[in-house]
Amino acid sequence: MRTGFVIDSACDLPQSYIQSHGIHIMPINLHFGYDTFRDVRDPEATQAFYRRYLAEKTLDAETTPFSAEQIRAMFLDDLVLKYDRVLVITISQARSLIFANATEASFAVLKQYRERRQKAGMTGSFYLNVLDSKNMFTGQGVLVHEAIRLLEQENLSFGALRNAVEQLSRQVHAYLVPEDLFYLRYRGSKKGEKTVGLFGYHLGSLLDIKPIIGFHQGESRVVAKERGFDHALIKLLEIARQAIDQGLATRIINTSYAGDLEVIRRKRAFADFERYANARGIEVLLSVMSTTAGVNVGPGSFALAYIAGPPLATDANVKSAYQG
Repeated sequence: MRTGFVIDSACDLPQSYIQSHGIHIMPINLHFGYDTFRDVRDPEATQAFYRRYLAEKTLDAETTPFSAEQIRAMFLDDLVLKYDRVLVITISQARSLIFANATEASFAVLKQYRERRQKAGMTGSFYLNVLDSKNMFTGQGVLVHEAIRLLEQENLSFGALRNAVEQLSRQVHAYLVPEDLFYLRYRGSKKGEKTVGLFGYHLGSLLDIKPIIGFHQGESRVVAKERGFDHALIKLLEIARQAIDQGLATRIINTSYAGDLEVIRRKRAFADFERYANARGIEVLLSVMSTTAGVNVGPGSFALAYIAGPPLATDANVKSAYQG
């Protein structure tokens, strides 16, 4: 059976990975003043947006997801003839309507796909599941990466894969270090991000205090604060080191940066961390943070995510138990 994966454009994964695995993107509409763009996770376009728009703090900027009707049309036009089963993994429903819209669209698709397939001379059923990652950006990305690995290497059934992703979503820990608190305070708050209050914003801006914000199971909180971005980055990478030492469920640390990736690669703390992880069999992915994320958290932000242990059991008994 042919299996397809769909993510929204807020999901952070390297473009090379997205292309090599044929992952489909649900676009998000971006509004910058009077201009409207469609975020399809194009790294070059994203860099251009960072340079042209995101640093303009006086510019009204916001994001809106595809409607249920737009998603329905996309699925019927692009997916039902290409795949037999499709897994959609969205950004946390606590931060966006994407999950709700995609779920609504899926009901319509499952009622209408047979006619499309019959006209194309295709037989057999089409399966579609929409799952809430319960996370954001790199957190969503690390979950998608593991879902694809489980399908390709463990050969899970579609039912088993769905249940495995739901279980792993509860083990994803993601973090964000903002370079400028303005974006979280005045743009991210529109999406439900309340970790930076007015007092914390003014104090942090005055003293250059950067919070490390953690995301887990749809909730966010400040887990630490440091003076300056570089010190906050060092602290976050130390948190990730401890997670590696305690054991991860997967062999991936997923990271993203809202800007030129060479900026973060040249930082000694990141280079040292990458060597530390690689020496322990952990791959560190790095991608350009999505434009959608950048609008809400600001240019210069760094994000990191991993799936904490224990590893998911995928032996024959567990696979069999998941079949239903």
